Amino acid sequence: MNKVIKILALTGIRSEYDLLYPLLKGMQASTDYDLGIIVSGAHHSPLHDFSVELIRNDGFTIVDCIENLLYSDSLLGKTKSSAVLMGALAQTLARENPDFLMVLGDREESIIGSLTATYMNIPVIHLAGGDNTYPEGGNVDEQIRHAATKLSHVHFTMMEEHSTRVKRLGEEPWRVFTVGSAGIDRLREEKHLDTTELSKAMGYDISQDYLVLIHHPLSSSIEQAADEIRICLEQCIETGLQVFVGAPNSDPGSQEILKVLQEYSVSSQVHLYRNLKRNVFVNLLRNAKCLVGNSSLGIHEAPYLCLPAINVGERQKGRIAGKNVQFVPPNPIDIRNAINKALHNEDYRKELKEDRFIYGDGYMVEKSLEIMKSLPSKKELLAKKITY
Repeated sequence: MNKVIKILALTGIRSEYDLLYPLLKGMQASTDYDLGIIVSGAHHSPLHDFSVELIRNDGFTIVDCIENLLYSDSLLGKTKSSAVLMGALAQTLARENPDFLMVLGDREESIIGSLTATYMNIPVIHLAGGDNTYPEGGNVDEQIRHAATKLSHVHFTMMEEHSTRVKRLGEEPWRVFTVGSAGIDRLREEKHLDTTELSKAMGYDISQDYLVLIHHPLSSSIEQAADEIRICLEQCIETGLQVFVGAPNSDPGSQEILKVLQEYSVSSQVHLYRNLKRNVFVNLLRNAKCLVGNSSLGIHEAPYLCLPAINVGERQKGRIAGKNVQFVPPNPIDIRNAINKALHNEDYRKELKEDRFIYGDGYMVEKSLEIMKSLPSKKELLAKKITY
């Protein structure tokens, strides 16, 4: 009889959890895995409407809730929050003693999780490593992502280019697997809602064309966050379309963005949301005319939906992107021109189908589950060798 693999997954924010969700769901449905979730960070915050409840409603076993997020909009606050997370996570891992810890991406959860587990001789599975961003002025996410790679033992990447970069960091090739983004699995699997169903779920009439705006602060230029979201909002409103605006992430600068969003919420065109049900959010994107802001959603998942994305400012700069993404500086004229192209250039919109599968085919889960069952012993996994 094969040994059941005990895996703990660490999540700290809704956007990251939604990318993990398809794989977590796959593990939960399999008798080969014993899955537990460690819920931390913004999941316990009103910023995202206490999204820990979503995880509970999804039926996963939560092995620990770590309330580490300080109410702060500063770099110091984020650093202290990370320190709190590490201390609490160590206690959880000592108690649960999993076979693997799973982390995703480039937030503090990935670096703190991989560092803590490595010190405790627990192999780490890192999702979405090998990606690359190089905004002017730098971005801490770039450093965190690659540092988490070096602290991890198994790598599930989204693209062959990412796998190549992970190997160039000195990781042994047998540890690196190109599986695609689980976010594409989520889009493929979610039930389609018609506009009547979606309007009822949203509480707004969405039978007319609309835009979606999601904008986050950048660690190297948090003082510009409020100005950028204001310019984006003005240009979205200028179209005359309804604008659905998501809450920013919990990074420094987010509170200044929220102040601007509250200011514009008096407009009949602007509709703010903090935490939508998964199928509602997916169908909101499916029916949108354009995505504006700087969310990685525009890079990784919007191509599959053939959804035009206007990436404003330096965040996400350098990532491999499909034809759906227009990178523009945060000024009104460039944003307005990009939105007009996305809305009215039919030849451009037809081209978007060419890059639909740039970040995966929607079957990341099946590939990953098979790989995890065939991984070598803990002793072999922990014995990392650098290849250069």
